[in-house]
Amino acid sequence: MTITTTTDLRKSGFSSREILRRCLPTGPWQLLLPGVVLQKPSPATRLDRLHAALSFAGTSAVITAADALSQQGAPIPLPRHIHVLAAQNTRRTHPGLLLERTARPPTVIPHNGLRLASPPRATLDLARRETNARTVIAAVEAVLSAALCTPADLHAELQLAPRRGTALIRQVLQHLYPLPSPPPAHPHA
Repeated sequence: MTITTTTDLRKSGFSSREILRRCLPTGPWQLLLPGVVLQKPSPATRLDRLHAALSFAGTSAVITAADALSQQGAPIPLPRHIHVLAAQNTRRTHPGLLLERTARPPTVIPHNGLRLASPPRATLDLARRETNARTVIAAVEAVLSAALCTPADLHAELQLAPRRGTALIRQVLQHLYPLPSPPPAHPHA
């Protein structure tokens, strides 16, 4: 693994001074986030940055929204920031991360050594922060076209989610993929 923490490097015998020296612009390593080192001189890939985000945010952290969906096969445009869900007691933050504390951890999908939120949760996390209906529709269509989940899965996740920020995704799902109405009750003869 090319991503490690400064804590793990110190445990394996590197001094803080040696780590710092290797992370200088002329050195073979890079400090991607505070306490998180990329042990190669070439530019960090998006996958490197995802691994770094999880190392930074802690063992409970999970990648969600666009990156989780993209890693699972949906053609979703990636924002500059990486959206990470973490336990409520997580106190770390960084400008390159959208670190969201949650009391409702998602179902985790392991992929490429990453911890990813399930497609329904990742779709809702993406949609909750979006204000453009076309972007939400495009994300839902991309997820469904990639067969990552069904409209029923999205409706089920929506029932579990807090209502805050879900008005747009609720409207999109009701308009494009309404839940079937229950059959009318038959009066007893």
